[in-house]
Amino acid sequence: MNPSERLLKQFRDLVTVRLERINRSLMELESGGNLEAGQRVLRELHGLKGEARMMGFNDINTLAHEMEELVRSAEPQRYRLSSESTDALLATADTVLTLSGALQAGEPMLAVETLVATLQQRVIAESTRPAGAPRLEEGHRPAKGDGTSPLIVADRREPSAAVVVPAHWGTAPARTDAQAGGASPAAAASQFIAAALRSESAANPAAFPGPLPGARMVDSARSRPGSAQKPGAGTVRTGDVRMDTAVRIGVASLDMLTSAVTNLGQVARRRELANARRLELVRELSELARAAEDLGPAGIALAERLGRAKELAATLHREAKLLANAELRDLDQVSEEIQGLRMLPLSVLFEPYPRMVRDLARELGKEVELVVDGEDTRADRSVVEALREPLMHLVRNALDHGLESRVDRVASGKHPRGCLTLRAAREGSRIILRVEDDGAGMDPSLLRRVAVRRGILDEPAAHALSDAAARDLVFLPGFTSRDVVTDLSGRGVGLDAVRTSLQALGGDVGVESAPGWGTIFTLRVPVSLTVAPLLFVQVLDETLALSAVHVSRALKVDASDIGEVAGRPTLRVEGRVLPFASLASLLGINAERPAREGELVLVVKGQGMEAALAVDRVLKERVQAILPLKGILARYTHLTGATSLADGRLAMVLSAAALAAGVHGTAPLRLARPPARAPAPRRRRILVVDDSPLTRELVANLLEAVGYDTLRAADGPAALEQLAREGPPVELVVTDLEMPEMDGVELTRHLKADPARSRLPVVILTTRGGEADRARGLAAGADGYITKGDLVRQDLVDVVGRLLG
Repeated sequence: MNPSERLLKQFRDLVTVRLERINRSLMELESGGNLEAGQRVLRELHGLKGEARMMGFNDINTLAHEMEELVRSAEPQRYRLSSESTDALLATADTVLTLSGALQAGEPMLAVETLVATLQQRVIAESTRPAGAPRLEEGHRPAKGDGTSPLIVADRREPSAAVVVPAHWGTAPARTDAQAGGASPAAAASQFIAAALRSESAANPAAFPGPLPGARMVDSARSRPGSAQKPGAGTVRTGDVRMDTAVRIGVASLDMLTSAVTNLGQVARRRELANARRLELVRELSELARAAEDLGPAGIALAERLGRAKELAATLHREAKLLANAELRDLDQVSEEIQGLRMLPLSVLFEPYPRMVRDLARELGKEVELVVDGEDTRADRSVVEALREPLMHLVRNALDHGLESRVDRVASGKHPRGCLTLRAAREGSRIILRVEDDGAGMDPSLLRRVAVRRGILDEPAAHALSDAAARDLVFLPGFTSRDVVTDLSGRGVGLDAVRTSLQALGGDVGVESAPGWGTIFTLRVPVSLTVAPLLFVQVLDETLALSAVHVSRALKVDASDIGEVAGRPTLRVEGRVLPFASLASLLGINAERPAREGELVLVVKGQGMEAALAVDRVLKERVQAILPLKGILARYTHLTGATSLADGRLAMVLSAAALAAGVHGTAPLRLARPPARAPAPRRRRILVVDDSPLTRELVANLLEAVGYDTLRAADGPAALEQLAREGPPVELVVTDLEMPEMDGVELTRHLKADPARSRLPVVILTTRGGEADRARGLAAGADGYITKGDLVRQDLVDVVGRLLG
């Protein structure tokens, strides 16, 4: 990046930050007069003018000057702005952001001349407002033409109920329709500006329409006794670190550090294993020394040499142990520090909602009070980013489906203004996020009728649903109670995407509601996607892991608890009848079977479902780093990541929610294959050789998902037998390195020595990543060598594609 580009990027970043502060303060001014907020806006606009002039952005300079004049005209009213003036300022701020290049225009941009004319008209309107106009109190509806704002700072709830729009929030800039899910933040402002221009010739320019519905956002820090806002509260802060002692770090750099620490942790666990082997060497040398003493005079000399070797090995073991302990202490400290750097307050997630709720509420003709509680709750930045889209869906759903219009609320005896609440809290290793509204609520009988009308259920099945199950219908793809499609709803897309997104995080979502009472959506997600308590289990020869918080208990099967319902095996646990399956059958390793007396079963829970899952052994529970899955592997809903074992092998982390759904029969675990297209090209055939059934299945499914046919063999001799059979030719072999009878290196040598198969590409897949092992494999003639950890990064697919290209 050359100096000019770097300077331009700095200017755009600065414009974005200044406009975030301006928008946040404008929300305060619309809610009521605030000298400090007004002066803050003027300071930011003055700085913006100078920077734009220096960079040659004359239009931005002009607009910032007119915005400054409009805000200054409201000084006699303690900078209290009407909704119409706020609309004009917000629309201008969106245009400034677009003119700077920091935001691409999602719709035709308002002309600078139009904005200047509108801002000047608003200056006249604000200047002619009577000084000392009374501030609206709760329940007072402003009369048409009085110029007051519907955004009132007054709380009809207990002062301690929640903190709404904290001073350190930054209101997000305008987004495109695609980003905001169909709602343009500038829409209401644009509508007002068009009306304002049409009425330019009105006899009384100070007169303007009555208040539009909108969002009421309360900062309870200003309403609580003795909690006046401190100077500088509007400055940007990062967590609890003072800005003058902090440095900026890019997300890519932070991800790289996280990955490096994870890899170092894996190396440290390998070192622990090496230390254990050194200790075994010490013991073996001691045994040999004792045995040599019985061999006579020559044996005594040999025993002395073995004794010295034992002492040397013991010294090496002690030194390695001390170094490993010191390394682990430092590594743990660095790991904790990096995890702390990855944590963000949820205020970052909630920042766009004051502006968004305001604009959508006005678009829908509703009055809404936005309440936020728990914005200081912290979560990993990857979790915060992943929550943005689901939370957006739920807030839009509450505004459109949940909350009623003012007329409907008054008619039903409710407060005229609806309340939308976002609550966040941490419970152990989980974040609990609630989206609450005091709207119309969900009518289970209506949801049953909709399910029947749309062909989702027949009448007997719908009638048999409990109220909770009926409410859960809203998470089905395509389910909507709206018959009319609008910009915000009626398409049947949204809540199913919310559930899918949260399942991908290893979380879940539930809903509580009652007609006339309102609705609460509860989201539960991990605090971190990179570190979590994992329960390791063994299935056949495979070591697997799943989130420990989703396992409620482990038990041994009693014969009297084994049963069957509708032809499917069940198990009675504490009076509840749970569907049963073995983990091996769910993963396609073994056939489905009933429970067996004495076997070990885990009770797993997820998405409101419980299931009994048989495993061979429970190994240990440990808080450990989770590697994210990328490429084709990320499409397997029953895999949430991978983690390393002490010996360097990779263990897949299973989704408890997906496993529970699989046992219930509501969701398949296998990756759905795309429909065949005619004419179908010839599919290349690959032989997968691995003694691990799960790894063999996983690698084969991975290759099949990208368009290859596969054959499978459990070891070297079985692979040679497969290759000798008639049929379409095998064009590539993927083999494990370590196998009984004939390992991958020996199989590779055998194939390369055969003139008929010497040109057949061979890729060795192993847990061993050392240079010596790699050199041994390549010396045998292997065309590719991949560690199993690289499966996470889709390296196998890339290598196979190049070899067959």
